[in-house]
Amino acid sequence: MYDEFKQLANEDGKHGCRYGLECLFRFYSYGLEKHFRDDLFQEFQEEALKDYESGQLYALEKFWAFLKYSRKRAGINPRLSEVLTKFKRLEDFRIDATAEGGAAAAPSLSSSATGAQARP
Repeated sequence: MYDEFKQLANEDGKHGCRYGLECLFRFYSYGLEKHFRDDLFQEFQEEALKDYESGQLYALEKFWAFLKYSRKRAGINPRLSEVLTKFKRLEDFRIDATAEGGAAAAPSLSSSATGAQARP
């Protein structure tokens, strides 16, 4: 069930429907806090990095919050760790710290914040 949901969420995300991806990232963040599994933690890192590299901040914000509020400590992907150094506070996710030319890029908002709907 998890693998199928993850696949569908990623497929929808490629077409601009992010609701499934946002649910997946909340599942990782809150689920791992309650019941930590190293395999899911590794997938969380991979998916968060993919999402960030596609220009999104939502997954990175959820991963950052997990690290900040969770008592779980595990190895973090070096690339992801490097990216996270640009974000010190929750407010930092409202502006893309990697925007070139000093101009701040508007972050991508969650579908719940924009009122967008998932699948018709």
